[in-house]
Amino acid sequence: MLHAPARWLGQYPVFASGDVEQARDEVARVFCAHGLQQLKAGERMDCHMHSVRVGALSLNYLAYGADVQITPGCLQDFYLVQIPVAGQADIRYGHAQIQSDPATAVVLSPDQPVAMRWRAGCAQILLHIPRALMEQRLAVGAGQPGAPLDFELALAQQSGPAAPWCKAVLDLARNIDTNGAVWLGYAAAAVAMQEFLLQGLFSLQPHSASALLRADTQAALPRHVQRAREFIEAHAEQALTLADIARAACVSERTLQEGFRRHLETTPNAWLREVRLQRIHERLRQAAVHGEPVTVLQEAYRFGFFHLGRFSAYYRERFGEPPSATLARR
Repeated sequence: MLHAPARWLGQYPVFASGDVEQARDEVARVFCAHGLQQLKAGERMDCHMHSVRVGALSLNYLAYGADVQITPGCLQDFYLVQIPVAGQADIRYGHAQIQSDPATAVVLSPDQPVAMRWRAGCAQILLHIPRALMEQRLAVGAGQPGAPLDFELALAQQSGPAAPWCKAVLDLARNIDTNGAVWLGYAAAAVAMQEFLLQGLFSLQPHSASALLRADTQAALPRHVQRAREFIEAHAEQALTLADIARAACVSERTLQEGFRRHLETTPNAWLREVRLQRIHERLRQAAVHGEPVTVLQEAYRFGFFHLGRFSAYYRERFGEPPSATLARR
C-alpha cells in the first residue's frame, strides 16, 4: 500500500482552511461548482489543496481532513482522474458505485452525475483534463470528431494494464516535490508531459471507443494473432486450452505466445481471462438490471474460473468491486 507524505505538491499551495464554506468555494474555483457537506459534527476540518500546471492539464493534491460529502453532479467540461494516496472514498458515478483507495483509482467522465464521500483520512492526487483535449484525442485516434468519450470508472493502481500509468502520475508528483517544476515552464517539456499523460490514459484505460480502436489496430496484427483473438472471442465460454487456440490460429503454441507477447504485450491465456471477465461483468450487470436469477458462482464456473478466491481477486482488480457488488446493484 502507498504511504502518502503529509502533503504532496507542497511548493504549489492553492489554499488551506478549516472552514467548510471556504473549502467549497476555493475548490470550486479550480474545478467546478459543487456541494460540500461535513458529515460528522465536531470533527475538525483541515483542508489543503495544492496545484501545478502541466501544459493544459493540472496536477492537484487535495485532502479535507474530515469526513465530507461532495456533490458536483456532472463535471461537464473536464475529466478527473482521482488517485488516492491515503484513506478511502466512496464514489457514486451514474448507476455505478465503488470504493476508491490506494489500490483503486477512478476516472470521472463529464456526462455522468457524480457524488462522493471522502473519509477523514482520504488524500488524493487529482489529474484535471479539459474535455476538449480528450475529445481531440479521440478524433485523432479513432476518427470520431466531437464524439462523447466515457471511461470505465475503476482504474487499478497496483496491477493491470494502467497500473504503470498511475505510478507515472504519482512519480511525477514526487519528482515535483523533490526537484520543483521549473522544467514545466518550458513549453516543449510541458506539452511532452501532457501528451504522455493523455496518450497513456487513452490507450490503457478502457473507454467507450476502445472497441473501435481495437478494430483499427486489428488489421496491423499478424494473421495468426487475429485468428487467435477471433477464436477466443467466439469460444470464450467453452473449455479452451492453449493448444486449442494455437490449432485454431494454425501455428505452434510457441509461435502463438510470441505473437501475443510482441504485438499485444500479453499472453493468450491472459487475453482469454480478460475476455471471460468482461463477459461475466456484462452478464452480472444485465442480471442486476433485469432481476434475473443469476449467481456469481454459476457465472464463474460457466467461464472456467474454478478457484473462486482467485476469480474474485481478478474481478476486483479489473472492475474495482467484488462480483457480488455488481450483481447487487439492482
